[in-house]
Amino acid sequence: MQKDSILDNIRTPIVDTIYRSPFEGLVTHSKKIDECFLNIKSCIYSYLERDFEKAEEYTKHIKRIEHEADMIKANTRAHIPKSIFFAVSKREFLHLLHDSDSILDYAEDVAVLLTMKQTCVPEEVAEGMKDLIDKVIQCVGAYQEVMSHIEKLVKVSFGGRERNKVKELIKKIHKYEHEADSIEFKISKYLFNIDNEILDAVSVLHLLKVVDRMGGIADKAQNAGERVRAMLAK
Repeated sequence: MQKDSILDNIRTPIVDTIYRSPFEGLVTHSKKIDECFLNIKSCIYSYLERDFEKAEEYTKHIKRIEHEADMIKANTRAHIPKSIFFAVSKREFLHLLHDSDSILDYAEDVAVLLTMKQTCVPEEVAEGMKDLIDKVIQCVGAYQEVMSHIEKLVKVSFGGRERNKVKELIKKIHKYEHEADSIEFKISKYLFNIDNEILDAVSVLHLLKVVDRMGGIADKAQNAGERVRAMLAK
C-alpha cells in the first residue's frame, strides 16, 4: 500500500486497508492529525470572530476526520499479527497509538464544546485563546515531526543518529507544552476574575471548559512524545 497522501486514503476504503507494518498504520493515523489541525485553528478563529456558522462547518469536518482516524486505529490494532517481531513490545505500541489518538479526541472535544454555546468572547480572552491554540499547534507539530521519523527509527531498532534527532524533538514538545500551560493559566485566571457584566457565569464556565480542553491537547501530545522517549530508552 502506498502511504503518500490523504487522497490515497480516501480512494481506498479505510476498513479494507491492511498495513504491512503496524507502524505504517500509526503513520497513516498521524496524517489524520495533520488534517484535523488544518481545521481546528480555523474553527477556533471563526468562532472568536463570531462567525458561528463557519465554526459549525469546521466542527463537522473535524468530527469526520476523528471518525476516520478511529477506523484507522481500530484497523491497525486488529491486524497486528501475533507472531510479529517488534523493536518494541506490542503493549508499548498500543499505548502510543492510544495516546496519539487522544490528540484527535481532545481536538474534537474543543470544536464540539465551542459550538454548544454562541458566546461573544471579550477581546482580551479571544487574543489569549488565539495565542493558546497557536502554541498547542506548535506542540502537536513537534510531535508530528517525531512521527515523521518513526519508521526510520523502527528500521534501526530505535538507535543511531535518528534517535538523537527524535530526542531533541521530544524536548521541543515539552517546551511548547509548558508554554501552553502558562497561557492556559493566564486565561483561566482572567476568566475567574472577569466582571459578570462583561461575561455571565454560564459563559465563563463554557470558556473555561474550552480552554481546559485546548490545553489538554498539548498534554496529550506530550504524553505521546513520552511514549516514544520510553521506546528510545529500551
